[in-house]
Amino acid sequence: MTAWRPSFTTTSLIALALGFGGGLAAHGLQGGWPLAAATALAPIGTAWTNALRMTVIPLVLANLVLGVAGGGDGRAVGRLGALSLATFALLLVAAGVATALAVPPILAALPLAATSLGAAGAAGAAPPAAGPSSSFTDWLVGLIPVNPFRAAADGDILALIVFTLSFALALTRIRAELRRPLVEGVRAVSEAMGVLLRWILWLTPLGIFCLTYALAVRAGPGSAGAVGIFVTLDSALLVGFALLLYPLVMAVGRVPMRRFARAVAPAQTVAASTRSSLASLPALVYGAERHLGLPATVTGLVLPLAVATFKLNRTISSTAKLLFLAHVYGIPLEPVQVGTFVATVLLLSFSTPGIPSVGSVQTLPVYLSFGLPIEGVLILGAVDAIPDVFKTVLNVTADMGAAAMVARMAGVRAAPTER
Repeated sequence: MTAWRPSFTTTSLIALALGFGGGLAAHGLQGGWPLAAATALAPIGTAWTNALRMTVIPLVLANLVLGVAGGGDGRAVGRLGALSLATFALLLVAAGVATALAVPPILAALPLAATSLGAAGAAGAAPPAAGPSSSFTDWLVGLIPVNPFRAAADGDILALIVFTLSFALALTRIRAELRRPLVEGVRAVSEAMGVLLRWILWLTPLGIFCLTYALAVRAGPGSAGAVGIFVTLDSALLVGFALLLYPLVMAVGRVPMRRFARAVAPAQTVAASTRSSLASLPALVYGAERHLGLPATVTGLVLPLAVATFKLNRTISSTAKLLFLAHVYGIPLEPVQVGTFVATVLLLSFSTPGIPSVGSVQTLPVYLSFGLPIEGVLILGAVDAIPDVFKTVLNVTADMGAAAMVARMAGVRAAPTER
Protein backbone atom coordinates (compact mmCIF):
# COMPACT_ATOMS: atom_id res chain seq x y z
CA MET A 1 0.00 0.00 0.00
CA THR A 2 1.60 3.23 -1.14
CA ALA A 3 1.42 6.39 0.90
CA TRP A 4 -0.74 9.20 -0.43
CA ARG A 5 1.23 12.04 -1.97
CA PRO A 6 -0.59 15.29 -2.71
CA SER A 7 -0.44 16.56 -6.27
CA PHE A 8 1.20 19.76 -7.42
CA THR A 9 -2.20 21.46 -7.63
CA THR A 10 -3.23 20.24 -4.17
CA THR A 11 -0.05 21.49 -2.48
CA SER A 12 -0.36 24.86 -4.21
CA LEU A 13 -3.95 25.26 -3.03
CA ILE A 14 -3.00 24.19 0.50
CA ALA A 15 -0.20 26.77 0.50
CA LEU A 16 -2.61 29.40 -0.78
CA ALA A 17 -5.13 28.60 1.98
CA LEU A 18 -2.46 28.55 4.69
CA GLY A 19 -0.97 31.81 3.47
CA PHE A 20 -4.28 33.62 3.36
CA GLY A 21 -5.53 32.00 6.58
CA GLY A 22 -2.36 32.70 8.53
CA GLY A 23 -2.07 36.21 7.14
CA LEU A 24 -5.67 37.10 7.93
CA ALA A 25 -5.32 35.74 11.47
CA ALA A 26 -2.11 37.75 11.95
CA HIS A 27 -3.79 40.83 10.51
CA GLY A 28 -6.49 40.56 13.17
CA LEU A 29 -3.91 40.48 15.96
CA GLN A 30 -2.56 43.88 14.90
CA GLY A 31 0.76 43.19 16.63
CA GLY A 32 4.31 43.88 15.59
CA TRP A 33 5.41 40.32 14.93
CA PRO A 34 2.94 39.62 12.05
CA LEU A 35 4.33 42.57 10.13
CA ALA A 36 7.88 41.44 10.94
CA ALA A 37 7.07 37.93 9.65
CA ALA A 38 5.57 39.38 6.48
CA THR A 39 8.68 41.50 6.00
CA ALA A 40 10.85 38.39 6.38
CA LEU A 41 8.77 36.23 4.04
CA ALA A 42 8.25 38.82 1.30
CA PRO A 43 11.85 38.58 -0.06
CA ILE A 44 11.49 34.81 -0.38
CA GLY A 45 8.38 35.26 -2.48
CA THR A 46 10.12 37.94 -4.53
CA ALA A 47 13.15 35.71 -5.15
CA TRP A 48 10.87 32.91 -6.33
CA THR A 49 9.00 35.21 -8.71
CA ASN A 50 12.28 36.55 -10.10
CA ALA A 51 13.50 33.00 -10.72
CA LEU A 52 10.27 32.24 -12.52
CA ARG A 53 10.47 35.37 -14.65
CA MET A 54 14.01 34.64 -15.85
CA THR A 55 12.91 31.42 -17.59
CA VAL A 56 9.77 32.59 -19.33
CA ILE A 57 10.92 34.53 -22.39
CA PRO A 58 13.62 32.06 -23.55
CA LEU A 59 11.22 29.15 -23.02
CA VAL A 60 8.37 30.80 -24.95
CA LEU A 61 10.57 31.91 -27.85
CA ALA A 62 12.23 28.49 -28.13
CA ASN A 63 8.83 26.82 -28.33
CA LEU A 64 7.71 29.25 -31.03
CA VAL A 65 10.74 28.34 -33.16
CA LEU A 66 10.12 24.63 -32.64
CA GLY A 67 6.44 24.97 -33.39
CA VAL A 68 7.12 26.58 -36.79
CA ALA A 69 10.45 25.14 -37.93
CA GLY A 70 10.79 21.93 -35.96
CA GLY A 71 7.43 20.23 -35.92
CA GLY A 72 6.94 19.40 -39.55
CA ASP A 73 3.97 20.46 -41.63
CA GLY A 74 1.85 17.32 -41.69
CA ARG A 75 -0.92 18.58 -39.39
CA ALA A 76 -1.70 21.72 -41.31
CA VAL A 77 -1.25 20.51 -44.87
CA GLY A 78 -4.09 21.10 -47.29
CA ARG A 79 -7.27 23.10 -47.37
CA LEU A 80 -8.87 21.40 -44.38
CA GLY A 81 -5.90 22.16 -42.13
CA ALA A 82 -5.74 25.80 -43.22
CA LEU A 83 -9.49 26.19 -42.76
CA SER A 84 -9.22 24.66 -39.29
CA LEU A 85 -6.49 27.05 -38.18
CA ALA A 86 -8.43 30.03 -39.56
CA THR A 87 -11.53 28.90 -37.65
CA PHE A 88 -9.55 28.52 -34.43
CA ALA A 89 -8.09 32.01 -34.82
CA LEU A 90 -11.48 33.61 -35.54
CA LEU A 91 -13.06 31.97 -32.49
CA LEU A 92 -10.15 33.06 -30.28
CA VAL A 93 -10.42 36.66 -31.51
CA ALA A 94 -14.21 36.71 -31.08
CA ALA A 95 -13.94 35.32 -27.53
CA GLY A 96 -11.24 37.83 -26.59
CA VAL A 97 -13.15 40.80 -27.97
CA ALA A 98 -16.40 39.69 -26.30
CA THR A 99 -14.58 39.28 -22.98
CA ALA A 100 -12.97 42.71 -23.31
CA LEU A 101 -16.40 44.26 -23.86
CA ALA A 102 -18.27 42.30 -21.18
CA VAL A 103 -15.86 42.38 -18.23
CA PRO A 104 -15.42 46.16 -17.57
CA PRO A 105 -19.14 46.81 -16.85
CA ILE A 106 -19.18 43.77 -14.55
CA LEU A 107 -16.11 44.98 -12.66
CA ALA A 108 -17.61 48.44 -12.30
CA ALA A 109 -20.62 46.90 -10.57
CA LEU A 110 -18.58 44.75 -8.17
CA PRO A 111 -17.37 45.96 -4.73
CA LEU A 112 -13.71 45.74 -5.69
CA ALA A 113 -12.92 49.40 -5.12
CA ALA A 114 -13.71 48.95 -1.42
CA THR A 115 -11.08 46.27 -0.96
CA SER A 116 -7.53 47.04 0.06
CA LEU A 117 -5.97 44.59 -2.41
CA GLY A 118 -5.26 47.30 -4.95
CA ALA A 119 -3.56 49.65 -2.50
CA ALA A 120 -1.51 46.89 -0.90
CA GLY A 121 -0.38 45.46 -4.20
CA ALA A 122 0.34 48.76 -5.85
CA ALA A 123 2.49 49.89 -2.96
CA GLY A 124 5.04 47.21 -3.62
CA ALA A 125 4.69 47.11 -7.37
CA ALA A 126 7.07 48.42 -9.92
CA PRO A 127 5.98 51.54 -11.73
CA PRO A 128 3.82 50.76 -14.74
CA ALA A 129 5.81 49.96 -17.82
CA ALA A 130 5.15 51.84 -20.98
CA GLY A 131 2.33 49.97 -22.65
CA PRO A 132 1.53 49.92 -26.33
CA SER A 133 1.03 53.32 -27.92
CA SER A 134 -2.47 54.74 -28.15
CA SER A 135 -1.80 55.53 -31.81
CA PHE A 136 -2.64 52.59 -34.05
CA THR A 137 0.02 53.68 -36.54
CA ASP A 138 2.68 53.78 -33.83
CA TRP A 139 1.51 50.44 -32.52
CA LEU A 140 1.71 48.90 -35.99
CA VAL A 141 5.20 50.28 -36.57
CA GLY A 142 6.26 49.10 -33.12
CA LEU A 143 5.49 45.50 -34.04
CA ILE A 144 8.81 45.39 -35.90
CA PRO A 145 11.59 45.56 -33.30
CA VAL A 146 14.62 47.59 -34.35
CA ASN A 147 16.65 45.64 -31.80
CA PRO A 148 15.21 42.26 -30.73
CA PHE A 149 17.54 42.13 -27.73
CA ARG A 150 16.30 45.52 -26.56
CA ALA A 151 12.74 44.30 -27.02
CA ALA A 152 13.55 41.32 -24.80
CA ALA A 153 15.07 43.59 -22.15
CA ASP A 154 12.02 45.88 -22.28
CA GLY A 155 9.59 42.98 -22.09
CA ASP A 156 7.99 43.84 -25.44
CA ILE A 157 6.67 40.33 -25.93
CA LEU A 158 4.56 40.98 -29.05
CA ALA A 159 7.50 42.47 -30.94
CA LEU A 160 9.59 39.49 -29.84
CA ILE A 161 6.96 37.10 -31.15
CA VAL A 162 6.88 38.88 -34.52
CA PHE A 163 10.67 38.61 -34.80
CA THR A 164 10.75 34.99 -33.66
CA LEU A 165 7.97 33.90 -36.01
CA SER A 166 9.68 35.67 -38.91
CA PHE A 167 12.98 34.01 -38.05
CA ALA A 168 11.33 30.59 -37.72
CA LEU A 169 9.58 30.97 -41.07
CA ALA A 170 12.90 31.93 -42.65
CA LEU A 171 14.40 28.76 -41.18
CA THR A 172 11.87 26.67 -43.07
CA ARG A 173 13.20 28.05 -46.36
CA ILE A 174 16.83 27.09 -45.93
CA ARG A 175 18.37 23.70 -46.66
CA ALA A 176 17.50 20.94 -44.22
CA GLU A 177 21.13 20.18 -43.42
CA LEU A 178 21.60 23.78 -42.29
CA ARG A 179 18.29 24.06 -40.46
CA ARG A 180 18.49 20.81 -38.54
CA PRO A 181 21.45 21.66 -36.21
CA LEU A 182 19.92 24.99 -35.26
CA VAL A 183 16.50 23.46 -34.59
CA GLU A 184 18.10 20.75 -32.46
CA GLY A 185 20.04 23.42 -30.55
CA VAL A 186 16.82 25.33 -29.90
CA ARG A 187 15.16 22.08 -28.83
CA ALA A 188 17.96 21.53 -26.33
CA VAL A 189 17.47 25.07 -24.99
CA SER A 190 13.73 24.46 -24.67
CA GLU A 191 14.19 21.19 -22.81
CA ALA A 192 16.86 22.63 -20.51
CA MET A 193 14.69 25.63 -19.69
CA GLY A 194 11.80 23.25 -19.08
CA VAL A 195 13.89 21.33 -16.56
CA LEU A 196 14.96 24.57 -14.87
CA LEU A 197 11.36 25.75 -14.74
CA ARG A 198 10.22 22.48 -13.17
CA TRP A 199 12.84 22.95 -10.46
CA ILE A 200 11.53 26.44 -9.77
CA LEU A 201 7.92 25.29 -9.85
CA TRP A 202 8.76 22.63 -7.26
CA LEU A 203 9.08 25.59 -4.88
CA THR A 204 5.65 26.94 -5.85
CA PRO A 205 3.92 26.11 -2.53
CA LEU A 206 6.63 28.00 -0.61
CA GLY A 207 6.51 30.96 -2.99
CA ILE A 208 2.71 31.13 -2.95
CA PHE A 209 2.63 30.90 0.85
CA CYS A 210 5.10 33.75 1.24
CA LEU A 211 3.27 35.96 -1.25
CA THR A 212 -0.21 35.37 0.14
CA TYR A 213 0.82 35.64 3.79
CA ALA A 214 2.53 38.97 3.24
CA LEU A 215 -0.44 40.22 1.20
CA ALA A 216 -3.07 39.11 3.73
CA VAL A 217 -1.17 40.62 6.69
CA ARG A 218 -1.06 44.01 5.00
CA ALA A 219 -4.37 43.98 3.09
CA GLY A 220 -6.66 42.06 5.42
CA PRO A 221 -9.90 40.29 4.39
CA GLY A 222 -10.27 42.35 1.21
CA SER A 223 -7.48 40.42 -0.49
CA ALA A 224 -9.17 37.01 -0.10
CA GLY A 225 -12.48 38.52 -1.16
CA ALA A 226 -10.96 39.85 -4.38
CA VAL A 227 -9.54 36.42 -5.24
CA GLY A 228 -12.94 34.82 -4.67
CA ILE A 229 -14.60 37.41 -6.90
CA PHE A 230 -12.14 36.67 -9.71
CA VAL A 231 -12.67 32.89 -9.47
CA THR A 232 -16.44 33.39 -9.67
CA LEU A 233 -16.16 35.84 -12.57
CA ASP A 234 -13.77 33.62 -14.54
CA SER A 235 -15.88 30.50 -14.04
CA ALA A 236 -19.07 32.31 -15.04
CA LEU A 237 -17.45 33.63 -18.24
CA LEU A 238 -16.22 30.15 -19.20
CA VAL A 239 -19.64 28.58 -18.65
CA GLY A 240 -21.33 31.41 -20.56
CA PHE A 241 -19.08 31.04 -23.60
CA ALA A 242 -19.52 27.25 -23.58
CA LEU A 243 -23.29 27.72 -23.77
CA LEU A 244 -22.93 30.23 -26.62
CA LEU A 245 -21.14 27.59 -28.71
CA TYR A 246 -24.36 25.55 -29.07
CA PRO A 247 -26.34 28.12 -31.11
CA LEU A 248 -23.15 29.08 -32.98
CA VAL A 249 -22.61 25.49 -34.14
CA MET A 250 -26.25 25.28 -35.11
CA ALA A 251 -26.00 28.48 -37.19
CA VAL A 252 -22.64 27.82 -38.88
CA GLY A 253 -22.33 24.03 -38.79
CA ARG A 254 -26.05 23.37 -39.32
CA VAL A 255 -26.05 20.89 -36.45
CA PRO A 256 -29.14 20.84 -34.18
CA MET A 257 -28.26 21.80 -30.62
CA ARG A 258 -29.66 18.57 -29.18
CA ARG A 259 -27.54 16.44 -31.52
CA PHE A 260 -24.46 18.51 -30.77
CA ALA A 261 -25.11 18.16 -27.03
CA ARG A 262 -25.28 14.35 -27.36
CA ALA A 263 -22.10 14.29 -29.41
CA VAL A 264 -20.00 16.38 -27.04
CA ALA A 265 -21.39 15.13 -23.71
CA PRO A 266 -19.01 12.13 -23.33
CA ALA A 267 -15.97 14.33 -23.99
CA GLN A 268 -17.25 16.93 -21.53
CA THR A 269 -17.56 14.25 -18.87
CA VAL A 270 -13.99 13.10 -19.43
CA ALA A 271 -12.80 16.72 -19.48
CA ALA A 272 -14.49 17.55 -16.18
CA SER A 273 -13.01 14.52 -14.43
CA THR A 274 -9.47 14.63 -15.87
CA ARG A 275 -9.04 18.35 -16.74
CA SER A 276 -7.21 17.14 -19.86
CA SER A 277 -8.25 17.90 -23.42
CA LEU A 278 -5.88 15.21 -24.67
CA ALA A 279 -7.55 12.58 -22.52
CA SER A 280 -10.88 13.67 -24.02
CA LEU A 281 -9.78 13.06 -27.63
CA PRO A 282 -11.10 9.45 -27.94
CA ALA A 283 -14.50 10.60 -26.64
CA LEU A 284 -14.45 13.53 -29.07
CA VAL A 285 -13.76 11.21 -32.01
CA TYR A 286 -16.49 8.80 -30.88
CA GLY A 287 -19.09 11.55 -30.54
CA ALA A 288 -18.12 13.20 -33.84
CA GLU A 289 -18.39 9.95 -35.78
CA ARG A 290 -21.47 8.48 -34.09
CA HIS A 291 -23.67 11.52 -33.52
CA LEU A 292 -22.40 14.03 -36.10
CA GLY A 293 -21.35 11.55 -38.78
CA LEU A 294 -18.04 13.29 -39.44
CA PRO A 295 -15.67 11.24 -41.63
CA ALA A 296 -12.11 10.23 -40.80
CA THR A 297 -10.77 13.13 -42.87
CA VAL A 298 -12.22 15.44 -40.21
CA THR A 299 -11.88 13.37 -37.05
CA GLY A 300 -8.33 12.38 -38.01
CA LEU A 301 -7.11 15.92 -38.70
CA VAL A 302 -9.32 18.64 -37.26
CA LEU A 303 -9.94 17.12 -33.82
CA PRO A 304 -6.28 16.21 -33.06
CA LEU A 305 -5.20 19.60 -34.40
CA ALA A 306 -7.78 21.31 -32.20
CA VAL A 307 -6.78 19.38 -29.07
CA ALA A 308 -3.12 20.17 -29.70
CA THR A 309 -3.36 23.86 -30.57
CA PHE A 310 -6.84 25.31 -29.96
CA LYS A 311 -7.56 26.50 -26.41
CA LEU A 312 -10.52 28.86 -26.48
CA ASN A 313 -10.26 29.56 -22.77
CA ARG A 314 -6.96 31.43 -23.29
CA THR A 315 -8.36 34.66 -24.73
CA ILE A 316 -11.23 34.55 -22.23
CA SER A 317 -9.49 33.81 -18.93
CA SER A 318 -6.31 35.73 -19.75
CA THR A 319 -8.20 38.82 -20.90
CA ALA A 320 -10.46 38.67 -17.84
CA LYS A 321 -7.39 38.40 -15.60
CA LEU A 322 -5.74 41.39 -17.30
CA LEU A 323 -8.84 43.57 -16.90
CA PHE A 324 -9.43 42.39 -13.33
CA LEU A 325 -5.89 43.13 -12.16
CA ALA A 326 -5.80 46.46 -14.00
CA HIS A 327 -9.06 47.42 -12.28
CA VAL A 328 -7.90 46.34 -8.82
CA TYR A 329 -4.48 48.01 -9.11
CA GLY A 330 -5.88 51.14 -10.73
CA ILE A 331 -3.93 50.82 -14.01
CA PRO A 332 -5.83 52.40 -16.93
CA LEU A 333 -5.87 50.46 -20.19
CA GLU A 334 -6.68 51.79 -23.62
CA PRO A 335 -8.53 49.70 -26.25
CA VAL A 336 -5.41 49.28 -28.39
CA GLN A 337 -3.56 47.89 -25.37
CA VAL A 338 -6.27 45.31 -24.70
CA GLY A 339 -6.28 44.44 -28.40
CA THR A 340 -2.52 43.94 -28.31
CA PHE A 341 -2.89 41.65 -25.31
CA VAL A 342 -5.56 39.54 -27.03
CA ALA A 343 -3.41 39.25 -30.18
CA THR A 344 -0.39 38.20 -28.12
CA VAL A 345 -2.31 35.59 -26.14
CA LEU A 346 -3.77 34.25 -29.39
CA LEU A 347 -0.31 33.73 -30.86
CA LEU A 348 1.01 32.16 -27.67
CA SER A 349 -1.97 29.83 -27.38
CA PHE A 350 -0.72 27.88 -30.41
CA SER A 351 2.64 27.08 -28.76
CA THR A 352 1.91 25.89 -25.24
CA PRO A 353 4.90 24.27 -23.48
CA GLY A 354 3.97 20.85 -22.14
CA ILE A 355 4.98 21.58 -18.55
CA PRO A 356 3.03 22.04 -15.32
CA SER A 357 2.71 25.63 -14.18
CA VAL A 358 0.85 28.01 -11.97
CA GLY A 359 -1.69 29.52 -14.32
CA SER A 360 -0.26 30.33 -17.73
CA VAL A 361 3.48 30.84 -17.42
CA GLN A 362 3.56 31.72 -21.10
CA THR A 363 1.63 34.95 -20.71
CA LEU A 364 3.46 36.15 -17.59
CA PRO A 365 5.70 38.67 -19.43
CA VAL A 366 2.65 40.04 -21.24
CA TYR A 367 0.97 40.96 -17.95
CA LEU A 368 4.19 42.48 -16.66
CA SER A 369 4.54 44.65 -19.78
CA PHE A 370 1.41 46.51 -18.63
CA GLY A 371 2.90 47.26 -15.23
CA LEU A 372 0.81 44.71 -13.35
CA PRO A 373 2.47 43.44 -10.15
CA ILE A 374 3.70 39.90 -10.59
CA GLU A 375 2.33 39.01 -7.14
CA GLY A 376 -1.22 39.59 -8.33
CA VAL A 377 -0.71 37.53 -11.48
CA LEU A 378 0.75 34.58 -9.58
CA ILE A 379 -1.82 34.62 -6.79
CA LEU A 380 -4.67 34.49 -9.29
CA GLY A 381 -2.75 31.81 -11.15
CA ALA A 382 -2.60 29.70 -8.01
CA VAL A 383 -6.40 29.43 -7.92
CA ASP A 384 -6.59 28.38 -11.58
CA ALA A 385 -7.33 24.83 -10.43
CA ILE A 386 -10.85 25.93 -9.46
CA PRO A 387 -12.01 27.26 -12.86
CA ASP A 388 -9.75 24.76 -14.67
CA VAL A 389 -12.61 22.27 -14.89
CA PHE A 390 -14.70 24.83 -16.76
CA LYS A 391 -11.72 25.72 -18.97
CA THR A 392 -11.27 22.12 -20.10
CA VAL A 393 -14.98 21.59 -20.68
CA LEU A 394 -15.10 24.79 -22.75
CA ASN A 395 -12.05 23.71 -24.76
CA VAL A 396 -13.41 20.29 -25.72
CA THR A 397 -16.79 21.83 -26.54
CA ALA A 398 -15.02 24.30 -28.81
CA ASP A 399 -12.98 21.47 -30.36
CA MET A 400 -16.12 19.57 -31.33
CA GLY A 401 -17.85 22.75 -32.46
CA ALA A 402 -14.91 23.79 -34.62
CA ALA A 403 -14.82 20.34 -36.26
CA ALA A 404 -18.53 20.56 -37.09
CA MET A 405 -18.20 24.08 -38.51
CA VAL A 406 -15.06 23.26 -40.52
CA ALA A 407 -16.74 20.18 -41.98
CA ARG A 408 -19.71 22.28 -43.09
CA MET A 409 -17.54 25.05 -44.59
CA ALA A 410 -15.35 22.49 -46.37
CA GLY A 411 -18.38 20.78 -47.86
CA VAL A 412 -17.73 17.49 -46.08
CA ARG A 413 -20.81 15.29 -46.09
CA ALA A 414 -21.90 14.13 -42.63
CA ALA A 415 -23.73 10.85 -42.06
CA PRO A 416 -24.44 10.29 -38.36
CA THR A 417 -25.12 6.69 -37.32
CA GLU A 418 -27.42 7.87 -34.52
CA ARG A 419 -29.84 10.76 -34.81
